[in-house]
Amino acid sequence: MRLGLFGILSIVTAFCACTQSSPASSDDDSVSLNGPHNSKVSSSSKKDAKSSSSRSSEVSDEECFGEAGEPWDGTTAKDFACGAGTKLSPYIILTAEQLARLSFLVNSSDKAYSGKYFKLGADILLNKGAVIDEKGALVADSTKLHKWTPIGNSSVSFDGNFDGDGHSISGMFINTTSTHNGLFGNSNGTVQNLTVENSWVKGGGYSGGIVGMNGGSISGVVNYSSVIGSQDCVGGVAGRSNGPYPKKASILNSKNLGIVKGVNFTAGIAGQAYQATLENVENYGLVEGKNNVGGIAGRGAYTYVSSYFMDCKNALNYADVYGEENVGGILGAAGYVSPTISSGNILATLINAKNEGKINGKTSVGGIIGFANRTSLENIGNVSAIEGDKYVSGIVGHLIGSTSKNLYNTGNISGSQNVGGIIGYNQEGVTNSAYSTGKVDGDSLVGLMIGYNYNTTMADYYYLERGKQEPFGLNNGGGVATPKTEEEMKSKDFAKLLGDEFVYDSGLNDGYPVFKWEKE
Repeated sequence: MRLGLFGILSIVTAFCACTQSSPASSDDDSVSLNGPHNSKVSSSSKKDAKSSSSRSSEVSDEECFGEAGEPWDGTTAKDFACGAGTKLSPYIILTAEQLARLSFLVNSSDKAYSGKYFKLGADILLNKGAVIDEKGALVADSTKLHKWTPIGNSSVSFDGNFDGDGHSISGMFINTTSTHNGLFGNSNGTVQNLTVENSWVKGGGYSGGIVGMNGGSISGVVNYSSVIGSQDCVGGVAGRSNGPYPKKASILNSKNLGIVKGVNFTAGIAGQAYQATLENVENYGLVEGKNNVGGIAGRGAYTYVSSYFMDCKNALNYADVYGEENVGGILGAAGYVSPTISSGNILATLINAKNEGKINGKTSVGGIIGFANRTSLENIGNVSAIEGDKYVSGIVGHLIGSTSKNLYNTGNISGSQNVGGIIGYNQEGVTNSAYSTGKVDGDSLVGLMIGYNYNTTMADYYYLERGKQEPFGLNNGGGVATPKTEEEMKSKDFAKLLGDEFVYDSGLNDGYPVFKWEKE
């Protein structure tokens, strides 16, 4: 039966309160659930309904109730705005109180809502006013903010389908030492079409702007919020993305524009990506961490077993990345993360990736990947400065047992040992079709192309002539590199020489060849 405005008003007296409370914040709200149930009457209006009906044909003016656009009062609604929880008739969420209801139900392990469909019908305001400034620093008085309890935690996960429908959630505030933080703390379901902005997420491990621990699918999301983690696995979109074998977790068509700071496994998109797919992802936010730090993922894949495979495609980093060991513009580390040779299948693939941010670290530092073992790279470019100490390069700092083709670097590289324009240290692999034009400075084992090349098959390597500087610091493998002048490299003929994936455009990359995918 469809209820109109007066029908809805006649039943709102059935609302009741639960015992949990969500007052303005204290230092840590890791245990509490969102809100007491809201007994306040919320009337239906055409304005409220239009916020959802303009995006969903199933929702009309008479069906939904809730004061859309109002800031959260810290309580939890007794019901959703409308809907049946099905794919054709999802539960509609118009208010912050209704969003808090979803958190309450999931964290209470209410299995009746597992597998259900939820959709935002309006933008949600969890706290009014500026929570962070343009640099990502917390500026709001935290004692006056309502703290958000993530949907899902270390014990229970969200197993439904959440569609933001292009709406935003703003003013989210999380300040805890517990793990599994974000709008969703733990999700094995689907989260899509959503922006989280003007928000502050500070917690322990598995902290992300959208999802703390992702075992499902994330797509079409944007994070404009600050994410700070005191433990491992911190990301702008997800702290960790790890699907249970044989299922893969995924993050697709998503961006991060917030600052991300953590310890180990810290990145703009996902701190860790095991048994996962990352595709069409971009990072614009500053990333700072210690080990395994990347613009896109801190670590992709993990060990020698095939159940921890990662593939990444169409990945762009525009922001600076700072760390110590295994630091990269796209991936901090990839594949089998061990300095020893291991036989077996490729564990990580990276196709179509580019870095434009400054990358700074100490050991195993690369414009694209810091350290990689049993990894495949294809159509990869770096145009920014890379600084480190040992194993430093424009593409991969330390590369073992891997394949790579179609690579270019135009950034300047500086380090002390095993420093190269393309690869710092290259062992037991196959690499084809690459060029480098940047300056390369270091103390020992320094080459314009590769710092130290050992037992690697190589072909079609080209470098910009720089006086008497050699292409290899030490070459104990097969293959040579050919010098070219600047005029030769800035030409259609050189692009053709590199292969079908390269094109010449005088207006791009200072006239040096770029990839076809960069122009698409």
